[in-house]
Order: sequence, then C-alpha cells, then structure tokens
Amino acid sequence: MNEFDRIARYFAPLSAGEAGAFALTDDAAAFTIPAGQTLVVTTDSVIGGIHLPRDASPAQFAQKLLRRNLSDLAAMGALPWRYLLNLHLPAATPENWLQQFSATLQQEQQRFSMVLAGGDSTTGGEDIHLTATLLGLTPEPILRRGAKAGDDLYVTGTIGEAALALPYALGEKMPDAAAQPWLARYFAPEPRIAVGLALRGIASAAIDISDGLVQDLNHLCQASGVGAVVHIPHMPLARSNDIETMLTGGDDYELLFTAPAALQQKIAEIARETDTPITHIGHITQETSSVFLDEAGKKRRFTRTGYQHSVAPKLSG
Repeated sequence: MNEFDRIARYFAPLSAGEAGAFALTDDAAAFTIPAGQTLVVTTDSVIGGIHLPRDASPAQFAQKLLRRNLSDLAAMGALPWRYLLNLHLPAATPENWLQQFSATLQQEQQRFSMVLAGGDSTTGGEDIHLTATLLGLTPEPILRRGAKAGDDLYVTGTIGEAALALPYALGEKMPDAAAQPWLARYFAPEPRIAVGLALRGIASAAIDISDGLVQDLNHLCQASGVGAVVHIPHMPLARSNDIETMLTGGDDYELLFTAPAALQQKIAEIARETDTPITHIGHITQETSSVFLDEAGKKRRFTRTGYQHSVAPKLSG
C-alpha cells in the first residue's frame, strides 16, 4: 500500500470533523480559531526502542503518543481541539498494525474531543517513529513562570507507577498482579484535562510531570525564579520504597502546580468535582533551589534529577 492509499484509507476518515482539513487531500490545513480563544500548540514524539518497547502494540503506540501531548495541554489549562500526525513506519509494517493504530486514534479522538487535521506519512528504516502536534484552546494559558513565594505546591494522582513499571515493560521482570496497574499507567497515562481546565484562574503556575517530579519541579521553579520545600512523607507515592526511582523516573504525566495558600478549599473542590486525587506536598519559597525533606525533616539528596533525553533507556525488542 502506497502512502496516499494509506492516508485515504486509515487517516482521512479521522479528519471528518474539521472542514479545514480538506479530507487530508491538500498541502496544509486552514483553521479558524474560535473568538476569545488562544491557540496552544505542543508536539512530541514516540519512537520504538526509545519511548516504548519495539514490540508494543499499535494501541499502546497510539495512546502513549496522544496522551503525553494531551498532558502538556492539561498543564496549560487548554481544551484539546485538533491534532497533526507524522507517521514513519518500517516497510515491513503489516496492514493490521495500521488498522489497530487508526482504530485506537478514533477512540482517543472521541474520548478527548479532538479531530485529526493533517500530517505526513513515510516508510523506511527499522523503528516506528511517530510525532503528534496537538492544538488546544484556552482563554489564557497557565504558565510555568507564575509561582510566588508562599504559594502551596500540589500534585495530582499518584507518582512513580510508570517508573516502577519499566522493568516489566522491558521484559526484565515477569508482571504480577501488583505490576498490572503500573503497566497501565506506563502505556496509557491519564492526561488531567479536567483538572487543567478547572485550574484556570486558580493555579499560579503548572507543569506536567514527564521527566520526573524532581526535574520538572526544578523547571517550574527556574521559570518562576523561586524555590520549593517538598515533604516526601506527604507525597502520593506508588509505594514506600524506591523513592528515588519514583521521584526521578518520569512518565507520570500528572500535574504539578502552585496556587495561593488562600485557595486550599477551592483546590479541594476541584479534586471532588473532577474525581481526581490532588495532594498538597509543599510550598514555594524565595530561595532559588528545591529542598526535599524526609520523615525526620532532613534533606534528601538524589543521585539523578530525572530522565535525560540524550541518554535513553535501552528497551526490549
């Protein structure tokens, strides 16, 4: 099947909700942005052998690709709207891979109210290489640079499940019952869209946790010109040991955000309304560094801060 047939059969139907996509038959898409909205754009890739095991299923590739980008939109308080897809597949990719992949994209589109609006398709090489560019809408984006001394620091969900899942995903350990929820989080993270939307006008700064909480907190603090104190015993960790792995392993795709201390009750309401755990884990300081305190109130130091893109883990396959 040539590239044009591939697009027409599997991906043009996914663009039906956007007239400006022209059924993926033109050189580019044309968008009309709704009045009063700011367009938020994010892009990220998933590469077999780097971000996922080479033998991951088509559904797992589709979910990981879209959801890691959706998490970026959530952190900025943006509603998912349109997306572009660049698809590079090995020549030996079977047609049923495309069938399963496009079917999962359709399911994800429906769940997160998005429409495919363009992209590119090529063939060659040995590894699957996917890139998605997501477009979101918000009246005013939440940025990383708004945190102020005295703000409370919060995190959604649970931290560390994806990092704990990695040895099982790579085939280094045989999955057991305890590992199943961790694997689900690793392959199909839950983007906190509803929380991000509810935090508009509430959060002073936000970031999604992709490269590890320690490293992403540093990004937020550097952008805001502040520091933070984090109480490890207060953190919603997946288990009580392997603390460094959970705080630096990444792939959580939870939201880390700050808000004025006077808004604690409002944050609790958002947690209830979105049915999402939100935990107060510390506060922002005037310092320019982050401090993690253990049960005894002593500073905890880490041998690494988070995932480094130049040093990708060796995956199976």
